[in-house]
Amino acid sequence: MTRAAAGVPARGEARGGLEGLLVESQQRLEALYAVEPQASVTEFLLDEQAADHYPGDGSRTLVEQQGDELALGVVLAREVTDVLRREDPREGLHRHNLGPFCTLVEEVSHFVFLLFCARSARTVTQLELELQGEVDKYLSVVSLLALQNEGAVSGHLKELLFREYRLVERLGSERAERYHAASALAYRYCAFLEAEYLRHARLTDLRREARRFYRLGQAGKLARIETATRS
Repeated sequence: MTRAAAGVPARGEARGGLEGLLVESQQRLEALYAVEPQASVTEFLLDEQAADHYPGDGSRTLVEQQGDELALGVVLAREVTDVLRREDPREGLHRHNLGPFCTLVEEVSHFVFLLFCARSARTVTQLELELQGEVDKYLSVVSLLALQNEGAVSGHLKELLFREYRLVERLGSERAERYHAASALAYRYCAFLEAEYLRHARLTDLRREARRFYRLGQAGKLARIETATRS
């Protein structure tokens, strides 16, 4: 894994292919949340085979605290990268590449959020990390689909992302339960964002709300979801 405190690699220009998709996904999140540009996720990317001796398997973000330094690594499963290289979602996001794109965005989200929390000297729970990743996934997909469909986004998207998903079989029960909980919470919050802001094209207000939510801790996020979705 690469140490995040070892220096900030040059960001460079957005590039094509998988590397370009990673960079653009990171920049989209940093711009949305108005966070200081961080080290490029491409500098922390680990080959799936090279990551065999690290915990877990498949696509995942590896993190280890080493004194004042944070060691990070991002792994994307080959079945994810193969689809994204063959069917670039920037050229068209559809049912064949939606899942792999969401996986990529979730790992980029974890990477950006972990560095943001490290710079802010605040802790983050695994549930909060997953919840923020789910929200980031929704907003990233909405952004890309809006660009490709003249602003139109299906109201079925929330169902597709948060209720009609299928977890990989090798996922442990604890991680599966945490993912289900994060998905249910994200569904509620993103339904609020859609009804309150997206349907009325209140994009400035949406960004303001999303930025406030991003900076809340887990307790604050859960309280905000409860308040925002109260009938």
